[in-house]
Amino acid sequence: MIYGYFIVIGLVIFLCAYGLGRRIGIKEGFAKGIHYAPIAFREEAYKTNRCPVCNKFN
Repeated sequence: MIYGYFIVIGLVIFLCAYGLGRRIGIKEGFAKGIHYAPIAFREEAYKTNRCPVCNKFN
């Protein structure tokens, strides 16, 4: 009976840690994406010689 309690407590701790880590990871990934997007747009504009806003050739 005591092993059942340990298993349930272990699963609860594991699921709480997983959920917390997932939320932190999603926030961190979103922040990295926000910082990376302008660089990617500039790189694409330089490679294709096309404006990313109006889509006209320079």
